[in-house]
Amino acid sequence: MKPSPPRTDLVLVLARVDQHGIAELVGTICYRYAANVDAAAPARRRRSARRLESQGFRYAAPGDLLNPHFDNADGVYDRYADLCVRASIDSGGITDDQRCWGWRYEYRPLAVDLPRAASMTTMLRRIGRQLDSLDAQFGRPATFADYLTRFATALGITGYAVYSQQLRADGTHWIWLDADGMRSWVAHHEPPIPTPWP
Repeated sequence: MKPSPPRTDLVLVLARVDQHGIAELVGTICYRYAANVDAAAPARRRRSARRLESQGFRYAAPGDLLNPHFDNADGVYDRYADLCVRASIDSGGITDDQRCWGWRYEYRPLAVDLPRAASMTTMLRRIGRQLDSLDAQFGRPATFADYLTRFATALGITGYAVYSQQLRADGTHWIWLDADGMRSWVAHHEPPIPTPWP
């Protein structure tokens, strides 16, 4: 299978989520906002953005990370809306080595109509074919970090980001990571009680 071309506009945003006694590592697909993409957005969204900007709200600046929103099955980023990759953290002693388990990629939308369901099915099949091809080439991934790398490769994602409470030197709240930085982040957040991470 032909590999996905690199997409420098896509970023896998990583987070550890602890809710209701369940802890997970989650990667959510976001994109870097570019003004030329907004020109292709539906007129309704452009009017809404202009109205908000006229009231003093900033819609987005080039380079901002945004979550995709599903408006149209043919949209540039619409197929990535609500798509995530996740794994459960071993807080109950299920595994011997306290590594993540239950690796999966899935959509988690609030509502789905027929065009959205068709788009989601097509995308999930495409990702499945890409992951099967990578497994045939390199073998099954041994760790969740390996799985994240394969998932990102299947979609052409080349960068990772983690939200920081502190404003960074680049003027954002994002810590930008490459594949090695992502592996380090997973290693620090995978244990039931995470170790400190910068």
